[in-house]
Amino acid sequence: MNEPQSAMRRYWPEAVVAVAPLVTFWRLVVGGQVLYWGLPALQFVPWRVLVNEALRQGRLPLWSPLLGMGAPLMANHQSAVLYPPNFLSLILPPETAISVLAVLHLSFAGVGMVRLGRRIGLGHFGSAVCGLAFALSGYLSGRLWFITINNAMAWLPWIVLFSHPPEEEKAEGGGGLQPQLKLKHFLTLSLLISLQLLSGHAQSSFYTLLIAGAWVVWHSVSPTLTPHAPRFTLHASRPTLRNLAFFSLAIVLALGLTAVQLIPTLELLRQSPRADAAEYEFAMTYSLWPWRLLTFVAPNFFGHPADGNYWGYGAYWEDNAYMGLLPLAFAAYAIYIAYRREHKPSPANLSVSSVVNFSLALATISILLALGKNTPLFPLFYRFVPGFDLFQAPARMLIGYTSALSLLAGIGADRWRASERKRYWARLGIAGSLAVIVFGLAANFIIADPRAQTFGAALASAASFASLAFLLLLTQPPNHRTTQPPNHRTTQPPNHPPTLWHLLTLAFIAIDLGLAAARLNPATGRALYHLTPNFALAEGRLFQFADDEYRAKFGEHFRFQSFDPLDPGALRNSLLPNLPALSNIASANSFDPLLPARHTRYLTAMETNPLLMNLADVRAIVKPMGAVTVRSEKTSRLRIVYNARSVANGDAAFAAITGPNFDPETEAILELPEPASAFPTLALDPNRFTASVILDRDGYVVLSDTYYPGWRTFVDGRPQPILRADYNFRAVAVPAGTHAILFEYTPPSVTLGLIITASASTLWLALFFALRSHPHA
Repeated sequence: MNEPQSAMRRYWPEAVVAVAPLVTFWRLVVGGQVLYWGLPALQFVPWRVLVNEALRQGRLPLWSPLLGMGAPLMANHQSAVLYPPNFLSLILPPETAISVLAVLHLSFAGVGMVRLGRRIGLGHFGSAVCGLAFALSGYLSGRLWFITINNAMAWLPWIVLFSHPPEEEKAEGGGGLQPQLKLKHFLTLSLLISLQLLSGHAQSSFYTLLIAGAWVVWHSVSPTLTPHAPRFTLHASRPTLRNLAFFSLAIVLALGLTAVQLIPTLELLRQSPRADAAEYEFAMTYSLWPWRLLTFVAPNFFGHPADGNYWGYGAYWEDNAYMGLLPLAFAAYAIYIAYRREHKPSPANLSVSSVVNFSLALATISILLALGKNTPLFPLFYRFVPGFDLFQAPARMLIGYTSALSLLAGIGADRWRASERKRYWARLGIAGSLAVIVFGLAANFIIADPRAQTFGAALASAASFASLAFLLLLTQPPNHRTTQPPNHRTTQPPNHPPTLWHLLTLAFIAIDLGLAAARLNPATGRALYHLTPNFALAEGRLFQFADDEYRAKFGEHFRFQSFDPLDPGALRNSLLPNLPALSNIASANSFDPLLPARHTRYLTAMETNPLLMNLADVRAIVKPMGAVTVRSEKTSRLRIVYNARSVANGDAAFAAITGPNFDPETEAILELPEPASAFPTLALDPNRFTASVILDRDGYVVLSDTYYPGWRTFVDGRPQPILRADYNFRAVAVPAGTHAILFEYTPPSVTLGLIITASASTLWLALFFALRSHPHA
């Protein structure tokens, strides 16, 4: 057998799993279409356009004056400025690169789960089912447009795979693992965690490390609970503390490698309303609606946005955990064989039982936590477990269920054997499915409520797929050759090519999951991102009232209940934040998960105080349906005032600017200056504001841009203390006469992060080259 044929026989599961997302989302890969619904249009593409513009100018994209009233760009974690795959957008158009990368990450996630399946001893077919169920799961492929979640979660199986050293590969003479192999695993794990941290979704990284940490602990203490071990027993068969230290040190090194991203992000977090914790009601948003558990089997039980009839709670995709009917059946079988009475104890079966127990525990706990405010468990975690109070959407804990079901499905598929008894149950399953189809179709005629009619259609659809799944199980050839003997456990499965039944089964899983996923990711042509809105603003800022923004966003263009046909021109003319940035138009609004608390408070006050609009240089107000009202009031981004009132803190400043006696044209409200940072700064970003001013007497120059740590001021080239003025803006004291004013953004947080990252990178490279120079020492 030649080398290519041997490789194909060995790696066909990876190939099948990698190709499945490319076929499912072919429109995005080769069809010339791009993602747009929701976050791609309003966040990810505008951010990437701003990032690319800065990089092409040879500077780090630290700040953007177009978002809000000026906002940090790289510190915004979800902008994923330093995530290596995102640099593809310097070659391809950003909207194309983002869409293609989203699909490629699904393939990468699936291949990672294939490898994890092999690590726990699965053969070709079981590993392929494992990877396919994960890559095309409702959690991942059902919200492809949430770029950062998908990019981050693609690393989960790889991080779990390398979370502790391999046990099978021993040093020569049986003396344990070679130190070089441990070091190789350690460096790989730290790099994988680093890449996930850079991918831009802290919540996903947090959940990944929790799952991987649980995996390390579980498999270190080797818990078993089977009919042959009826008590929950712990076998300290592996060095638990050593494995935990291995995992923890890899996390520490990864934090160092990504400090240049994480430290500025922590600085932004400190400025935001989530500095200590997210508010309880915000954190509980998108808790898993208990009735949506029904959609784990019948995904459209409450309708579907693509059909325009979704009427369930919240967003369809947040509670979407559909894993396919055949993977569910295989998962149920894995649980059955782990606990059946005729289960024969052996090293292989005890290992399988341990993975099944872990997966059951992970699935159960993740569902209970995903229910959020609907059970007491997540509120307890919110109050007492660090980290759970920082994020919203408890339903995103369903990644644990998704991972667990993928492993269980792989185990069940790997050990499925045709027998007369199973064929009997398959025939009963087909009969039952046909009965449910009849019942579902009849319900559409019997039930008068249009909303409840989704029950019948969903049941009929699910039962149709169930009948085909049972038919596949029924038609498995007798004495079917499997990819692995029942009690065999190895990470080197034999090179058996797939049989026709294997391929049909995998195709069925891909079609079931692919049809569910493809309709949840609306796509359009690239022209959307290159249209010019009807309204142009050369100077000043736009502003949109919160109610109008909400109505335009969720009532006109991005309704949760229905994926309405896209009108590209209407969407661009809506000027929803952050769309204006695509046309180089500044907006006082910003669509960002982390905003400085003062910006948010000022924006709210501005809705009822036109004087604050003038102060923020708002020159036009965006109304629903794309209408724009140009304001006639005098506004300016730069002002000279000769009087100042000093106040002690932000609350006093806010009271002063909202009080009846405040005149921004004649005075500035100044807070006590903060002590200057003693940490050296590097001029990493020439993002600056310069002006030449003439003052009749000593006074202040006020710039209506967001006050934020890292900004410095210079008067005639000499550094001067930067002042926080009018609650949210910047100012500098200037003597009488003609002067050159410079505001420059050189954040010490980036400098500190860069030093730590450089140090950690030096350590990583030193260990890497030491490993290369002594590969067999």
